[in-house]
Amino acid sequence: MGIPCAAGLPDPVGRAVSASDKPKKESMNGDPYEAIYRRFRPRTFDKVLGQRHVVNVLRSQIAQGGVSHAYLFSGTRGTGKTTMARLLAKGLNCLSEGERPCGVCENCVAIQNGTFVDVVELDAASNNGVDNIREITAQTVYPPSVGSKRVFIIDEAHMLSRGAVNAFLKTLEEPPENTVFVLATTEPGKLPATIRSRCLSFEFKRVPAETISEGLAEIAAELSVKAEEGALALIAANADGSVRDALSIFESCMAVSSGTLTRDGVLEAVGSPGDEATAALSDAVTGGRAAEALTLFAEMMRSGKEARRVLEDWVDFLRSALLIRYLDKPETVLNRSTENIETIRARTRNMDEKRMTEQILKLSKLYNESRWSSHPGILTEMLIIELSEENES
Repeated sequence: MGIPCAAGLPDPVGRAVSASDKPKKESMNGDPYEAIYRRFRPRTFDKVLGQRHVVNVLRSQIAQGGVSHAYLFSGTRGTGKTTMARLLAKGLNCLSEGERPCGVCENCVAIQNGTFVDVVELDAASNNGVDNIREITAQTVYPPSVGSKRVFIIDEAHMLSRGAVNAFLKTLEEPPENTVFVLATTEPGKLPATIRSRCLSFEFKRVPAETISEGLAEIAAELSVKAEEGALALIAANADGSVRDALSIFESCMAVSSGTLTRDGVLEAVGSPGDEATAALSDAVTGGRAAEALTLFAEMMRSGKEARRVLEDWVDFLRSALLIRYLDKPETVLNRSTENIETIRARTRNMDEKRMTEQILKLSKLYNESRWSSHPGILTEMLIIELSEENES
């Protein structure tokens, strides 16, 4: 299971401090508690969700012994950048004579636990100065202590200061033998071209919802957790391509469930108003009933829903209604059950397709603009009035 995990912080002497070194909460039975996304992080390439274009290249390079001296892993959060960096470090230091990394040899286990001396991680979000980089580059003059390669993983690399980048550039220009650097970032454009050009770059894509859902099903089975039809698919859809986000939602749903994950429970966990509330709001606006629509929106807000989440679900509802009209089998495209699709079809039968398209565009525009506003709820109310008045005429 490909679960991205947070990078460790180096202590004053540069040793990697991993999640295993940090104090852990205790579970109800007194055992150390470990978040699901950490517990199910992959130990081998086969367990990674998605990113096959990266896995195939790294696996081939490790097998042939032709690895690069520097890699740049970029992509949105939770798509496996740090996880892949650790798997690369494992593969380069694995003791197995077969497929590497094996995930079970002494070196693989040590890297998994964050105790392997030849793998050092730096979180550049909080350790981005010249001195932090110099502590790392100073270690490159020494050969590996235990493994075959020394691997330095720099997370959030785009946050390195200009001085740190300049200090690091010299090392990249003349890479030390038996040393590999892996830079992970969500914003590769902020890294200087001089750095990017010296790295083998991979862009990590959002993981498809279907792939995430399949992975969640495996975990649910292992944890003996039952799930209603569509519940895991709904979690995957709300994760927006992030495996880590999917597992965080999954864990939240488990915490409030009574042994079975339900669609309603998932909707509650993600703060979604649900199709019924969204349909009622859409009906009121389409009918030109501004007062009713504003009242429904106020009820959503009072129940703890976020304005941007209401907008997002409203757009998804209207999109679903449009696609249902054009597709013979909409359930193959939409993340919805047959019953749910029929309900949407009935609720939107009298809606004009052109008007739906216009609403989608206006709602999407407000959704994007509202991220910079301190009052997204007020902006949503204004749009509700505008759309309702348009439907009156």
